Amino acid sequence: MASIINRNTRTYAWIVVALLWAVGMLNYMDRQMLSTMRESIMIDISELESAANFGRLMAVFLWVYGIMSPFSGIIGDRISRKWVIVSALFVWSFVTFMMGYATSFNQLYLLRGIMGVSEALYMPAALSLIADYHRERTRSLAIGINMTGIYFGQAMGGFGATLAVMYGWHGTFHSFGLIGIAYSVVLMLLLHDTPRHVATIEKEEKAKVPVFKGMAMLLANISFWVILFYFCVPSVPGWATKNWLPSLFASSLGIDMSVAGPIATISIAVSSFAGVLLGGFISDR
Repeated sequence: MASIINRNTRTYAWIVVALLWAVGMLNYMDRQMLSTMRESIMIDISELESAANFGRLMAVFLWVYGIMSPFSGIIGDRISRKWVIVSALFVWSFVTFMMGYATSFNQLYLLRGIMGVSEALYMPAALSLIADYHRERTRSLAIGINMTGIYFGQAMGGFGATLAVMYGWHGTFHSFGLIGIAYSVVLMLLLHDTPRHVATIEKEEKAKVPVFKGMAMLLANISFWVILFYFCVPSVPGWATKNWLPSLFASSLGIDMSVAGPIATISIAVSSFAGVLLGGFISDR
């Protein structure tokens, strides 16, 4: 057992991928399932009958997430990524749990914004940690495998309406919130940062490296802008599709949301699942 959890072994590098796979799944499942639970929630919160209000609820998460992401990267570079990940998971899971107690649109709106902050903290730290544990021969594949957890969570989020019908939307939020909180305890025990990252943090603290030095270097790099552009372009229609396709299927095809939700999310997730695995395999070679 000691050899398995030894962070210096090859095996532990893949254990990190497995541990973070589950976090990525919870990350996307918790954010996605709201898009399919609108009909159940609006029985108790009438403001969601308005498509404009529902759009605002989905958009606030993305606005906060986008604004917070650069600062999340800075935080992940300067403190332990383990504790960034554990803290982020605990907070967004607690927010998910509290959404089950919401009684008004404003409460949901505030909680959704807080979720955007906490979930934004996760991705930079997680991908950086995986990249540190894996060398060139397996790095892209490891990240690709980790990304499949995200798409699996997206697909599972499509069953939000199904679970809301079976157990109520309050119980659905409570259940997944508690699962995430419990898993944050598992990460506290099993997840470790790389010694190299810890040494870098200590070195920069002694040298008093400016907080925004890394940001300045990125902004001056044309390659960064090219990658950023190609990442942003597919995200625009991508998030519109993820947030609205369940409602579109339900209204246009005349089917219940408990059926439309899984159809909408699984169709995209399965294709993405295959794409990241193939892309990771090719990129390493």
